[in-house]
Amino acid sequence: MLSAELSTTLQDIAQTLGLESEQGKALSQFLDKGFPTSKWEEWKYTSLKDFNGIDRNWFPKGNSNSPISADWAELIIRSSNAYLSIDKTSSNDGIEVLNFNEFIQKCPDFLEIWTSKKPILDQNSLFDLNVALSPQHPVIWIKKDVEISQAILHQYQVNSIEKASSVQSRLLIYVEEGAKATLIEQQTSTGTADILSNFVQEIFVSKGAQFTYLKDQDFQQGVSHIDHTFIYQAEGSQVDTFTFSLNASLIRNNLHFYIEGPQVVSNLNGLYVPGENQLMDSHTVVDHRMPHAESNELYKGVLMGNATGVFNGKIFVRQDAQKTNAFQSCRNVLASTRATMNTKPQLEIWADDVKCSHGTTTGQLNEEALFYMRSRGISLPAARTLLLLAFVQEVINKVEHPVLRESLTEKIVAKIQQSVDLSN
Repeated sequence: MLSAELSTTLQDIAQTLGLESEQGKALSQFLDKGFPTSKWEEWKYTSLKDFNGIDRNWFPKGNSNSPISADWAELIIRSSNAYLSIDKTSSNDGIEVLNFNEFIQKCPDFLEIWTSKKPILDQNSLFDLNVALSPQHPVIWIKKDVEISQAILHQYQVNSIEKASSVQSRLLIYVEEGAKATLIEQQTSTGTADILSNFVQEIFVSKGAQFTYLKDQDFQQGVSHIDHTFIYQAEGSQVDTFTFSLNASLIRNNLHFYIEGPQVVSNLNGLYVPGENQLMDSHTVVDHRMPHAESNELYKGVLMGNATGVFNGKIFVRQDAQKTNAFQSCRNVLASTRATMNTKPQLEIWADDVKCSHGTTTGQLNEEALFYMRSRGISLPAARTLLLLAFVQEVINKVEHPVLRESLTEKIVAKIQQSVDLSN
């Protein structure tokens, strides 16, 4: 339960928002639930119980999330040939970036799609908190039959230089029929104070569209990042996601796919490398609601120091989702005797003509391989680094963008080397 001080603060904010408004109702729902604890099944290994007693700066400067303000976080674009340059006021090659209200005025047909969505929100009080405190949010609108050859770069940065802060942000992406695009999201932070980053992305991929979404999560220690991504796929669409969790005190990724048409392909790829005093939790849901669809899920983890990892992957195959192919794999290496990994793959199938499988493994580095490399004159730290890099390379090599692939490899190698050096 929330502390008395925090409860009073949020009740005052609810009054400001209006108790009968959508935001006010959402905040009231959060007040009833509080932050998740280990008693919540979906948060068994990632308790946020301590957050119930922290009174934060709920609208820190520089993050543009006050409910009184109409500001919203803009897209920040690198000025290089590696990425497509757009801003929140321009249109570029069939892309438009605008706030939600402007988007609905220009694309009223989307309102029916928006109101008919049916996400699974069990034990997700952080979603209510986000709805309450991030009323304005940007929309990336990719127009019909547009093919974007360069990757779009979204730099998501949270800032805190004073007291503990909470940053609530949202992003909506609408990919129209037949479009094709790639979005790279670099998630970073500045400042030294404790930050709770609570980010919601809702992605709608229309008939025959193709969308690739890559997350590079590289926060400073002291950041707790809760990431909710809801992806809705229509007939004949394909979505490829990559989630690279590199640094933060705590990262919780809730990645949900809702397959709402036949002939859909959904590919989920994840890699997490938590180190000392870091917890990384991947919760995935693939909800097959229509027939003749395919999902492929590959997650890998390297856990160092006293790190904690969590993987909970759910696949639902509804009664109407005949001819479904759904595959899930989670593999982990404990690079330290102090590291802990918790896994829970789940399948719930109501259809009878399907091909589904799931599996998870957790182990340590192969001692025979280490011995062989050392017998060839390779030092123990170098041998461990090479073996761990080889283990994660399967996921990295799937990234088609060369600049990002190189950057990820360099950062992961540096983190592994630092951990290996500290352990010797």
